[in-house]
Amino acid sequence: GLSKMQKNGLLLTLIFFYFFFFISSSGRTSSNDGGHMALASSIYFDHQLSIKKYEWKYVTAPDYAIKDSVMYSDRLPGTAFLTIPFLAYAKTIKNVIPEQTSKKENYYFTAVTLLPNLMGVIGLFLLFILNYHIFSFDYRLSLAMTIICGLTTLLHHESTHLFSHIISLVGITLAVYLTLLAKKNNSKKDNVYWVAILIGFFTLVELQNILFIIPIFIYNLHIKDLRTYKISNYLNKKNFLIAAILLFFLGLLATYNYITFGEFFLKSNKYNPFFEEEKTFLTALSGNFFDGLDRLIASFHNLPSYFDWSKGVNNGTPGILIANPIFIFSFIGFIPFYKKHKAEALLFLSMIIISVLIASFHVTTLIRHIFTIHILLYFPIIFFLDWIRTQSKELKLLLYGTFESITILSFVKEIYINNHYWGRNFDFTHFEYLQHLDVFIYLNTPFGIFALVFYLLKKKRRAIK
Repeated sequence: GLSKMQKNGLLLTLIFFYFFFFISSSGRTSSNDGGHMALASSIYFDHQLSIKKYEWKYVTAPDYAIKDSVMYSDRLPGTAFLTIPFLAYAKTIKNVIPEQTSKKENYYFTAVTLLPNLMGVIGLFLLFILNYHIFSFDYRLSLAMTIICGLTTLLHHESTHLFSHIISLVGITLAVYLTLLAKKNNSKKDNVYWVAILIGFFTLVELQNILFIIPIFIYNLHIKDLRTYKISNYLNKKNFLIAAILLFFLGLLATYNYITFGEFFLKSNKYNPFFEEEKTFLTALSGNFFDGLDRLIASFHNLPSYFDWSKGVNNGTPGILIANPIFIFSFIGFIPFYKKHKAEALLFLSMIIISVLIASFHVTTLIRHIFTIHILLYFPIIFFLDWIRTQSKELKLLLYGTFESITILSFVKEIYINNHYWGRNFDFTHFEYLQHLDVFIYLNTPFGIFALVFYLLKKKRRAIK
């Protein structure tokens, strides 16, 4: 239902963020993204699972596994699987681009950085269509919320490095979108298998994603079904197939671990030599819940970071309300969201609670551990803004002024957090990846040409008609 001008506005916005996320990047940040890159490189270039070849180049302590004196990745393999096509494309196009570009030391790492950059853009697009298509907010408000999310929240930061979190966000948010779309179209059977496939595959990216099938399954039940719930009612072909899809991906993960480590298990970092507590799920989830919850939400344990931002960077990034204060309006927005769309609000809340519970109980709680539900948590802000429209003129001015002030603060804090993560000074103009702009241009040119040809052919076909 978008006009040509609206489509162009959305497209230009997404292209801007693709470019913005790229120039905001800065290569390998740690052994975390190094582990993903090492595994993908080892599989694609060397056809093996040992990553010893990439020690020091990509992999350093503490993110690797040792079994029988052999070094392996301790990352789940899903992110590496998605990275491999980018390596293959970069290798293919390497022969036709200028040598000064293809011979760059970090050519391949620069190329795979496009994966999180693109995932960030897709995440923003999913936010837009949730706002505009599913919940029928107007175009300008939907687009404004998309832009604000890309500039003022940790989505910006997570879109600049090869961690699993932005990839996990896209998979789970897409599963939620398809679930809501099926209900909107009154055809729940259409998307249910795709949702199962998404959750199954993205369990290979972050293991806890398998749990999100529970609230989605409950959401798809009618209230009357819940009142007369019997297990026998759900022992049918459709649900058996959904279970089979999920078990297939769990089996795929267990098989990968068997091929790698010689035994069936699901926990990717079982053989990490630095974190003894990670050997089992029980020990990994034995942290102090209230301390973990504080680290995710308000960081009262680190009050100095409220005023001295240098005390809240890198893995010390404070809770969501301090790192990105704009989320204050999200918490408020859940009230009108619940009043207007009870079932959907409960679905979002249940998925948020699952993510927060797991991260809070974890022995090493970091704010990025709940990034998968970032879009779901941010989404209710649009209901807060919609509610403001109904208020008196005086209150409306006060609330809009407050919102704009907090938005500016969130933007400044996000730039600060991202720059300091890369070890930069607080400088809005310092974008290190501008020096790799040639890689960005050459890798994207074929797709730009394809899009242009497609547009011209479509335009010609319309003219003929």
